[in-house]
Amino acid sequence: MSDDHARLDGMLRRVLRDCSRLYQSSAKSMIKRYPTMIEGGVDGFAELMDDLHRGLLIKVYVTIVRADERWTGPEKRVASTMIEHLWGENLHGTDLREAATGLFQQSDQLSWTSLVAPFVRYEPLANNKAHVDTIVMRLANLVAKCDGQMMPNEAIALQNLQREIDLALHPPKTPLLTPNYGSHANAQQQQYESEFEDDDQPPMTEEERQRRLDTAMAELDELVGLQSVKDRVRSYANFLRLQQTRRDKGLATMPISLHMTFVGNPGTGKTTVARIVGQILGAMGTLENGHVVETDRSGLVAEYAGQTATKTNKLCDSALGGVLFIDEAYSLVDASGDDSYGREAVQTLLKRMEDDRDSLAVILAGYCDEMDHLIRSNPGLSSRINTTIDFDDYQPSDMGLIFEKMCQANQYDLPADARHRLLLGLDRLYHERDRHFGNGRLVRNAFEDSVRKLADRVASVTVLSEDLLTTLTVDDISVPGLSPRQLDRLAKETHRLVICCGGCQRKIRVQPETLGRRVRCTQCSHVQLAAWANIDRPSEKQSDSAIV
Repeated sequence: MSDDHARLDGMLRRVLRDCSRLYQSSAKSMIKRYPTMIEGGVDGFAELMDDLHRGLLIKVYVTIVRADERWTGPEKRVASTMIEHLWGENLHGTDLREAATGLFQQSDQLSWTSLVAPFVRYEPLANNKAHVDTIVMRLANLVAKCDGQMMPNEAIALQNLQREIDLALHPPKTPLLTPNYGSHANAQQQQYESEFEDDDQPPMTEEERQRRLDTAMAELDELVGLQSVKDRVRSYANFLRLQQTRRDKGLATMPISLHMTFVGNPGTGKTTVARIVGQILGAMGTLENGHVVETDRSGLVAEYAGQTATKTNKLCDSALGGVLFIDEAYSLVDASGDDSYGREAVQTLLKRMEDDRDSLAVILAGYCDEMDHLIRSNPGLSSRINTTIDFDDYQPSDMGLIFEKMCQANQYDLPADARHRLLLGLDRLYHERDRHFGNGRLVRNAFEDSVRKLADRVASVTVLSEDLLTTLTVDDISVPGLSPRQLDRLAKETHRLVICCGGCQRKIRVQPETLGRRVRCTQCSHVQLAAWANIDRPSEKQSDSAIV
C-alpha cells in the first residue's frame, strides 16, 4: 500500500470509528440519563442507533460515488474498508462488487431525516448535531477525493449533500436548541404517562442513588461559567439533604417548596440546569423519578374555551414524579390581563403546584423583568415559589471556552490567531448586547458557520491532509452579526488581552499568539494555560507575562 493510500485509509477508518462512537455514546447517554424520553422505551434503542450509524455511512458513500457514474479503484478500496467496519468482512473481487451492490440498494431505502432523527427529536442530543455534520462532510470529502481528483459532478454532490444534511439536522420550524414539547408533543407526553404508570420498576438502591447524584453534580461542575447558578443549586441540594436527614431521625423539618423560577436571557443554560435539578431531585429521592417535561405556553393553553384546564392537567400528570419546565412562562399572562386562556392555565397550574407539591416541581423560566411581573401579578405564584436563580450572560472568555469545547467534541483544532479573531468578535457582540443576546446559541451558530467556511475552503483541494480537515484557520472564523471586514477592523484596533494570574491574582497581559498556550507570570512565576482572555482598555495598567 502506498503512503497516500495508507494515509487515506487511516483517515477513513478514523471517521468511521468516530461515527460509530458518536451514535453509541449518544445511545448510552439517553438510556442512562434520559430513559423516559426514548419513544418506545430503551429496549432495542442501542441496536437502533447502531443501525442508523451504519445507514448514515452507506448513504454518504453512495451519494458521492453515484455523482460521476463511475466506480473507480480507489472508491472500491473505500467500499472494502467500509464493509470491514460495518460487518467485519474483508471482501475483494466479485464478493466486494456484490456487497457494494447491496450498499447501493440499501441507500435508496434510507433518508437523511431518519438517519439523524435522534439528534433532532431528543433535545439532550442536540449538542451532537455539529458532530454529525462534521462526520458526514469529512467522509464525503474523503470519498470524493480518494482517487486524487474531484470531478465537477462530485463537487456539486458535495454542495447538495451539505444542504440536505443541514436541512435534516435543522428542519424548518424546529428550534436549534429548544425542544419541540409544545403543542407538538402529544406523543411524547403519552410516552411519559405510559412509562410512569408502570409500578413494576424496582426502586433504586442507595448506591445507585448516590451514583446518580454524583453524576448530576459532576455534570453541573462541567458547565462553563454559571458559578452563581452552581452555588445556588448546590445550596438548594444541601438544604434538601439536611431536611431529609432530620426527617429520617425524627426531627422537625421546614416546609419545602420544590418550585423555582429561572430568570435570564436566552442561551444561558436554563434548560440544561433544569434537567440537572431533576436528576438531583430524583437521585435524592425527593421526587420519584426526576424526569423533566419541557413545554411553553402552547403546551398549556388550548385553542378553544374550556379545554385549557384539561390540557394543563394532562401535562402536569405527565410530569408527576419529576419536573415541569415551562419556558417563556411570562407569556401566560399578557400586559392587559385580558387573556382568559392564560389565566385559566395559571390557575390550573397553581392548584397542581399546591396539591402535588410533594411529587411535582414546577420551574418557570424567562426574561428577568417579565418573570418578575408574572410572579407579582398573582399572589398564588409568589407564595408557592421561594427559589429564584439568576442566569447571567456569558462573558466573552466563557463563550470562547464553549466554542473550544465544541471544537474538542468534533475534533477540530483552534490555533491562536483563530482564537484571537473569535474572541474579538464575541467581545464586541457582548458589549453591544441587548436582552436578545444569544449567549450559548450565538456560540453554536458561530461554530457551525465556521465549520461551513472550512468546508467551502477545502472543497477545491484535491489532496486532503488531516490538518486541513481539522484546523479552523483565522479565515474560517465566523461570528454571526459581524462581517469579515468588521472582524478585520477589530483586530487593528488598539486592545490588550489580560488574564488573572492564578498565583498572585494580578492581571497579567498576554499576547494574541499565546492564546491556547501556557504562560508564566513575571511577578510570581505562576504557570497557567491562557486558553482565553479578557479584553481591557489600553488605559488600564497590567503586568507582563512570558511564554513558557
